[in-house]
Amino acid sequence: MTDKPAHIPIRLGGQLLNLILVALGIAAAYFMTIQSLKLELAAKAESAVVETLDKKLSSFEVFLKEGVVSREQFYQFSRQIEARLTRIEHHLIEQTGEKLGKR
Repeated sequence: MTDKPAHIPIRLGGQLLNLILVALGIAAAYFMTIQSLKLELAAKAESAVVETLDKKLSSFEVFLKEGVVSREQFYQFSRQIEARLTRIEHHLIEQTGEKLGKR
């Protein structure tokens, strides 16, 4: 009879440990799913930005062919687009760094 009380806490401890591990596994799966969804959304947003810029550049090329925009205006626009892309790139790098730092 004295052996049974000693085994019961060990069983309860083992079951409690299993329950905690299952809960941690579920939490990890949840956060990994959320993180992967965020990455997919970021990739889609990034491709949408690239597509929008491509459309704008295409329409700008049409204006150039029609002679509506001067060469200096085109170079100014080109520098502005390059500056915007650089800011976007730095923003994405900072966000990635913040996410890596939080882990």
